Amino acid sequence: MSIKLEDLTPETQKAAAAAIADLNDRGVNFIVTYTLRTYAEQAALYAQGRQDLLTVNFLRDVAGLPHIGQSDNNIVTQCDGKRIADGGKGRSPHQLGTALDVCPSVNGAPVWPSNSDPRWKDIAQSFKANGFDWGGDWTDFPDFPHYQLKA
Repeated sequence: MSIKLEDLTPETQKAAAAAIADLNDRGVNFIVTYTLRTYAEQAALYAQGRQDLLTVNFLRDVAGLPHIGQSDNNIVTQCDGKRIADGGKGRSPHQLGTALDVCPSVNGAPVWPSNSDPRWKDIAQSFKANGFDWGGDWTDFPDFPHYQLKA
């Protein structure tokens, strides 16, 4: 599980660094929680909410991710990590190095407040101004921590 900007494409790194500089200049408390994902990580995340907890935690073991509890076994992504041309649901921009997840923080620790919390829009302001699409703007499957570089 990567949280390093250096694991993103050079164009994404540059845009993310500019957004992060803006957040810091504005005094917004945030933390990067995910950058590049492996296939195994994507498969484990896709299984959440679709498979039983035993299977999900087995896949999380394979991916090197910590176990989750039943209350966290919810759908978190629409991408199974496989190319559509190969019969999959699609690769995540995280697998391609063009996306990152960013959330508010308190005392340096990530928090996931309700979608109506204004901190999400504070963070989105900086990323959208620097060339990212925000998952919080999606109507079919809102993903508030998600930012992907515009194509």
